[in-house]
Amino acid sequence: MRRAQQLGRYHLLDRIAFGGMAEIYRAKTFDANGHAHLVAVKRVLAHLAEDDDFIQMLVDEAKIASVLRHPSIARVYEFARAHGEYFIAMEHVDGKDARTILERCRQKKKPMAPEHAAYVAAEVASALHAAHTAVDARRRPLRIVHRDVSPSNIIVSYTGEVKLCDFGIAKATLSKVNTKTGVIKGKVKYMSPEQALGRKLDHRSDIFSLGACLYEMLTRVPPFTASNEMDLLIKVRDAKYRPVSELVPSTPPEIEAIADRCLTRSRAQRYQNAAEVEADLRAFLRRYVPNYSRSHLGRYVRKAFATEIERELRMLEEYVLADEVSDDVGENLIAPRPAPDQPDFAPVVVPFQPRPTGTHEAVSESASSSIDFSDGESHTTVPRAEGPSRFGLADDVHQQQTMILDPGRLAGRRPPQPTINGVPPGRSVGNRMLPPIPAGRAQPPPVPPPRRQPGTAEPPPARPAPSYDLSDFGDEIHREDTMILDRARLRR
Repeated sequence: MRRAQQLGRYHLLDRIAFGGMAEIYRAKTFDANGHAHLVAVKRVLAHLAEDDDFIQMLVDEAKIASVLRHPSIARVYEFARAHGEYFIAMEHVDGKDARTILERCRQKKKPMAPEHAAYVAAEVASALHAAHTAVDARRRPLRIVHRDVSPSNIIVSYTGEVKLCDFGIAKATLSKVNTKTGVIKGKVKYMSPEQALGRKLDHRSDIFSLGACLYEMLTRVPPFTASNEMDLLIKVRDAKYRPVSELVPSTPPEIEAIADRCLTRSRAQRYQNAAEVEADLRAFLRRYVPNYSRSHLGRYVRKAFATEIERELRMLEEYVLADEVSDDVGENLIAPRPAPDQPDFAPVVVPFQPRPTGTHEAVSESASSSIDFSDGESHTTVPRAEGPSRFGLADDVHQQQTMILDPGRLAGRRPPQPTINGVPPGRSVGNRMLPPIPAGRAQPPPVPPPRRQPGTAEPPPARPAPSYDLSDFGDEIHREDTMILDRARLRR
């Protein structure tokens, strides 16, 4: 057994990422009803806790991400200080980042399929457009520029969700730390030319970076590589790279054209907003793989990391909470009201507590009802809503009885009748009339086959029951039209 380490409202489990500024843990916490949830906790390294500019940068990150509401942007719950440490609590996405997926592609010497690359890039483009067009409570534009769109900040879940995360160096009107002209921030390989030159940036810089990610997904290699950072900056500044089709001749020309337009050196010649990128990528998907859905991406990631998934599940079962759980949840540093010169900012109440039940003050019902988790799809991180849902159902929709609606049956085809050994009730078998089956009663057992008379031929063997590949059944059944059966209504 391993003991989890408590940090504020969260119990740290395994470390899932480590960098020069912070380390990220998978953590367990509880909602007001005692239900457990997984979150990701980014804990600041000790030597940076005294750096006021760095801490303010993290405050900016938490503020920016907490005001964004989009299915493809990882939620941020709080930036807090507890037990003498700083940390950000954010949505946990059960999957792998695109950098890890690309490393697996390089190991197998096979690039990501064009349809998967197009879908991932389209989801990121949708998230970027939401960030670029975000406004404050007074409808004033926040002018957010991510500035660090790269494979390590794109997470793909095992169910096919795509999340953009880490607004750590994003620039917005919420930011208090100003970047001086000429100062370069971000990963050089995925920078835009204007970012490499230290110029003032706008949202089109993120579009170039997205193009660099798309290029790498299609080819397994970044568009710009060099033996040292200075040469790499020169290559990024000139925006010269080998054509996608030269590296992977089978690449469809339509998606190569999208990547090329994103990677244009001149901002005026690029896509002018991320929504245009998304539209072209979706149009490509509809032509290239008409029935593509996120389940295809999820299946691809699960197959690539099947061994890791099994190991992670076994590891999580080994953790237990500490014997003594503290009620000290720390101080949420993005909760105070903003300065008068800052846009309106209304932080969301943190819906978590360190205990499944106990003396800690739970989130009030009114506060819980004001927290909107409807845009999130990662069911391991989102607390379950209380009370009736928008459909009038108190329980989770997945717990309701459902019926698959057969379009052919609805068009007038008679539903199949119950039978006894393949014969409908009311029909005669020999000299015997089969009675109708009373409602609510089980069918009688099947009539045994007649004995074979001596001298007669051996009857042919029974046909084996057809075998089905059930691996994709969960994906197919979710595409069927369904109806929720309200048992209470049926009794009335």
